[in-house]
Amino acid sequence: MLIAIVVGTVLAFGWGAVSWTTGIYDFAFKPLPSGDGVAATFESAAATDGAYIHPAPPVTTGMTAQQSTIATNAYLEEHRKGPLMLVLLRRQGVDPMSPTVLARGFVIEFFGTGLLAAIIAVACKFGARLQDRLALGIIVPAFAMLSSHAVVWNFFHLPDSFSIVLFVDGMIAWSLSGIACALIIKPSKS
Repeated sequence: MLIAIVVGTVLAFGWGAVSWTTGIYDFAFKPLPSGDGVAATFESAAATDGAYIHPAPPVTTGMTAQQSTIATNAYLEEHRKGPLMLVLLRRQGVDPMSPTVLARGFVIEFFGTGLLAAIIAVACKFGARLQDRLALGIIVPAFAMLSSHAVVWNFFHLPDSFSIVLFVDGMIAWSLSGIACALIIKPSKS
């Protein structure tokens, strides 16, 4: 099983290298016009790293029912009108290609592939045929993408292009990993 995990991890990580360096993200991640000015505004407005939203739902604790209704209605109107913003702020810069980032990414994908391998290994205990294992190698990543990227896209109103590229990239990476595990992990011949 360890061989399957290593091969699956190398495929997922290798796909990540291809996807990030060939421009498939270019249509979804656009440079922010006047980015330096916008960054300075956010940096001065937010004291700590975090995820910030605008408009934000009102804090109605301590309000009367009427005040709460007015505040909530104002929020809903502002939300309907737009713009909607989700700002992810990290105040200190990082090297995007540092050995630590790459190693941490590889370890995360190693453990993710380990989970895929475990699911396929359990199926093998019940005599899963190759087509069953291959189906699992694709269905489990589809579940992961739908239950994460699609849910966040829907409830946070993320741009379609952003969510589509994350979904497709994840499906390719984790399907490669799952297919490798499905081909390498087999039921025992007893």
